[in-house]
Amino acid sequence: MPQEPEETEAPDGELDPEASTKGDEAPARRRHHIVQRPFISIASHFTAHNDLHRSFDSPLQRMLRNSALIQLGTGPGPMSLEEALRPALENTIGAAVRASLNMQSPLDTLDLRNLMPGGFLSRSEALRIAGSTPWERLQALDPENWRGELLNHVDMLTIMGEGIPLVWTPPANVIRELLKAQDAPTRRRVLERQAADVVKHCRAVLADVARRDLTAEVDLLSECLDSIDSDRYASGQVLASSVLDTILRAMVRADSSLQNSKGGFTFKNLAAKLPTATPNTLVGQFRAYCLHTSIHKAYEPYHGPPVPEEYNRHASTHAAGPTQITLANALAAVMLAIGLIRELEETMRALSPAG
Repeated sequence: MPQEPEETEAPDGELDPEASTKGDEAPARRRHHIVQRPFISIASHFTAHNDLHRSFDSPLQRMLRNSALIQLGTGPGPMSLEEALRPALENTIGAAVRASLNMQSPLDTLDLRNLMPGGFLSRSEALRIAGSTPWERLQALDPENWRGELLNHVDMLTIMGEGIPLVWTPPANVIRELLKAQDAPTRRRVLERQAADVVKHCRAVLADVARRDLTAEVDLLSECLDSIDSDRYASGQVLASSVLDTILRAMVRADSSLQNSKGGFTFKNLAAKLPTATPNTLVGQFRAYCLHTSIHKAYEPYHGPPVPEEYNRHASTHAAGPTQITLANALAAVMLAIGLIRELEETMRALSPAG
């Protein structure tokens, strides 16, 4: 099958500008529940997150949870768990989260369709989140490897900005060790030392991807993990880079809002539409924007020496050597690709594969 022609302006990051999406069929979108985004920043969320967790794990809470007089729900009869806990929570929970106990918080009407541009949440998932407790609603916004772990999301931004993805994988114990490390070189050594745990966790995350239009990518990323497990991380890094690029191109083909005026894209154009995460990013956008942060780092321009030490998609292709091709970078490449397809599984964002 002939290769797609690419624009000469930036050949490493562009799709054929004349490519048409008319013949592509995107997967059917799930029905979704339209709600509003919460206007709470990730920094204030982290503070409330810790306070709420401590309150819900207090001796008083455990006593009330085991009491026969407490029943969940609303209406007449014994007080609800939230009513019983309100005095203990009143002095520790931020105003935004306290409001959610009264069912008046923006958290009650989360717009999770925009976890990635163009992504949709299934109606059943949206209703499940809307009907849960405030704590559960906050937890549902995190990828599974962050939930209930009390990780400092703001400090994690530094790690992701250095090129180590943290969304959906690696496991929380590895994230904690990365957070304790003093600098970027030390964090890359941590990743290499924890390679076995990272690979094992990546396999578990891949097992959760059921979309048929991602079957080929799941198989190829499994092959990447096999290569890393067999100490052939160079082939794993290069293949994972190719899979990552393939997924991004499939996203652009399926979403005209990500394309340039000619129907193609340069990565510079795409990056402008993939906002990165900051401490002030809204809670409902934080997970996706963290993924965007890792994508931005991986696709930083590379035009020659010096070769970057952190993972770089272009350098992996054009500067194969001991500086760029490392076990840490192979892990970063496969973690980013796996995190992206796991997010696509979660949001059911439309894709248009090349064939």
